[in-house]
Amino acid sequence: MDRRIKKTEAQILEGTLRLLQNQKMDELTVTEICNEANVSRSTFYLHYTEPKDIIEQLYNDVAITLTNILDNFDLSSPDTTNEKFLYTLFDVLDEYKKYFVVLLTTGYHSNFRRRLKKILEDKILLDNAYRYKNTLALEYRTSFLISGLVESLCDNMEDIFDPKKRQILFKVLASILERQARPSF
Repeated sequence: MDRRIKKTEAQILEGTLRLLQNQKMDELTVTEICNEANVSRSTFYLHYTEPKDIIEQLYNDVAITLTNILDNFDLSSPDTTNEKFLYTLFDVLDEYKKYFVVLLTTGYHSNFRRRLKKILEDKILLDNAYRYKNTLALEYRTSFLISGLVESLCDNMEDIFDPKKRQILFKVLASILERQARPSF
């Protein structure tokens, strides 16, 4: 993609993120976004058809980034522990903090939570299917664990960015994953 296109889209995204600190996504107008991002309406419409397309693109970008990071993370390796997995996940949340906070506080947060769960479930199922005789049991267990993990992370998003609270949350989640993630059938 052309650098100018990336730069313009980044301006529009950053302007939208600033506006979302005080307004709901459904309340934003193209005019407000253009003024905040310092772009013309015609420039906006070259990139997006409506304001919620910006969040949709952000969803997709974050999903691709997370998927790429997890694809390089082999959960089936004996060297990989639940702690390493959580550290990686927490690092991604840290790196993309402003995006995760917006994605989880806009009116579209349930859609993002579903996408996040799906990405994590797919990765865990793919890397662990060989360990289970009953893959349906793996699917149920994974769904349960990932739902709890994602909801805990989302409900405690601010704690992830506080070093003391982050460590406690990390230990709690790692111990739960350790106890529950072992195959039993």
